[in-house]
Order: sequence, then structure tokens, then C-alpha cells
Amino acid sequence: MIETNLVDFKSLALDPSPGRKNELLKGVASLFAFTSERCTMEQIEIYDDVIGRLADMVEAEAKIFAAEKIAPLRRAPERTVRKFAADDMIEVAGPVLKRSPVLNDHDLVAIAEKKGHGHLLAIAQRSVLSERVTDVVVGHGNSDVRRTVASNHGARLGERALAQIVQQALSDVRMAEILGKRPDTPDTVIAQVVGQAVTSVRAAIGSEAESAMEAQLNEAAKMAEARMSNSYWLGLYDFETAWEKILHQGGRRIASEALMCQYALEDRFADVVATFALVADLDLEEAKHWLVRMDTEPFVVMAKALGMKFTTVQAMLKAGPWKHRLDGEQRMQALNQFQQIDPRVARSRIAATRGQRLVG
Repeated sequence: MIETNLVDFKSLALDPSPGRKNELLKGVASLFAFTSERCTMEQIEIYDDVIGRLADMVEAEAKIFAAEKIAPLRRAPERTVRKFAADDMIEVAGPVLKRSPVLNDHDLVAIAEKKGHGHLLAIAQRSVLSERVTDVVVGHGNSDVRRTVASNHGARLGERALAQIVQQALSDVRMAEILGKRPDTPDTVIAQVVGQAVTSVRAAIGSEAESAMEAQLNEAAKMAEARMSNSYWLGLYDFETAWEKILHQGGRRIASEALMCQYALEDRFADVVATFALVADLDLEEAKHWLVRMDTEPFVVMAKALGMKFTTVQAMLKAGPWKHRLDGEQRMQALNQFQQIDPRVARSRIAATRGQRLVG
């Protein structure tokens, strides 16, 4: 474990040469990347403080190195990740904006609204983008950013973003080709572009629609298959630190529906799961699967049995993986089920499930 007293920041501040500071940041970032999965919550917080402070003292090259090391980590120092993501240098911000699972929708939207096209382009390349983030990135981005979003099969396109992309496709041959390759592009949109676009664009999207495009479609199918698996989503979040944190803060004493709803609204999914596990009296592993799986019925029944509010259930159905995996109709069906189920029936079903588990 690295202790903060091993880094003499006063001495470093007085050292005019950047070499020592640069090498120290690289060393600390490399050590953390190697040990992050074994770190406790307290150790991660120490790394967060040390790396964040060193980042203010080093040259760009060292900061870029640290950003690259930290970017893909599931268990990463959150303050440092957000610090790097908001850095004016895209070479620093880019790696974490593209790859860090620590950044949530609030972080991405805030950066998309304040920063330039370089930051927007990096966000557009994330493996998964929610409709909320896509709307902001498309709305603030230039033509290259919009093309990148359109070519990202992990980006969910809402009506607003799709309308802007279609508008560009009417006169942009490359965008028309990209739109034609998306497996989720509605036939009505293809017809609209073909009917209204300039001749060169009509020819491009027509040829794309007619060609097999096996390589692109196979790639899209593989991506879709990965995102259909629970393990893909479970691997994106640091549940261990969230669990350790809530136990440290008081466990069942502080766990409540209100806290869970707040975490859901703030897009802090790992904290949502940890709180739900305590509120619903589930172990962490079971709670993770309840809130990731495509079948929302177990959660809905539990929510009714616990007497949760409609607004809490609504927020939960838009948190974490469900934000990406459920469409509007699926959420509406889950909410309707929640409203219609009798609380006594819900409590009986939960009791029966717990009884079967004990017998087994």
C-alpha cells in the first residue's frame, strides 16, 4: 500500500526540475493499475489524492501516461478520473472520456456541454452511450462528431439525435453510408433519406442498402450479443468499493429507499446495487444480477413487497445497465406491472422465494 507520507509534496514543490515529479507520477499510476483490483476503499482514496496532486505538478507527457494507465480500470480513483476527463488537453482527457467506466452520464453531459469538439469526439467513441448523452453530443458536435456517433452501434439514438443525423445525411454522402449500415436504422428513415437527399447521397445509401455488408453486420451482431450478456455489464462497475463504502458509513442503519433513489438519479449504479442489497436483504452478488438482468419482474415484485414509491421504481429502471438495455416500452410494462400487482401477493411471492432458498 502506498502511504501519503511517502510522497513529500513540500519537497517536490521546491524542486524546479520536472523529471522527478514526472517519474513519480508514472510510477504511482503504473503501480495502481497493477494493484487496483486488490485495493481497499481506503487505499484507492489514497491513490486518488496522491495521483491528483501529482498531476498538478508534472509535465503533459507524464499526465498523458497516467491517464492512459487509469482509463480502462473498473476500480479507478474517481476524483482523478474526473479531473483528467475535464482537462483542456484532449491528449489527457481523451483516454478516460473514451474508456473509463467510472464516468457516468452526469459527468459526460457536463463535459459535452462545456468542452470543444475534441472532447465530444472522444465521448462519441465510448462503447456504450445512453440516449441522454447522445442527444447532447450530437447537439453540440460538428459533422465529424455526429458521424462518429452514427457509426457507433453502442450509441442509443433518440428521436432528437436521429433527426439531426438524418438532416446531415441528406447532403452528406459519408453520413448516408453510415446511416445505411446501422442495423437499428428504421426503414422509414432510409426511405426519407432516399426520397429527399441529393442524387449522390441517394446513390450511396442505395448501394449500402443493397450490398450485403457482411463484415459490418457481423461486427454489429457480436457487439449486440456481448451487450445482451449480464457479465458484460457486471464487469463495468466497482461494486466492491460501493459495498465497502456503505458498510463503512453505517450499513443497514443508513440504507433506505430515499438513498437508493438518490443514487439512481445521480447515475451511481454500484451504489444503487449496494443500497438495494441492504434494503431488500439480499447478498451483494444476488442484488447485482437482479438489477442487471433483462427480466425486471423479480425487482418489480420486490419493490412492491417493500412498499417502494412509483418514482423510486421509475428511477431504478433508468439506472445503470437498464438505462441502455430497456427501451421505453419495456420500462412502461415494468411500471404497469408494479402498479397492478397486489402488495400482499408480492410479499407472499418474496417469502416463498426466500423459503425455497433456505430449503435448498
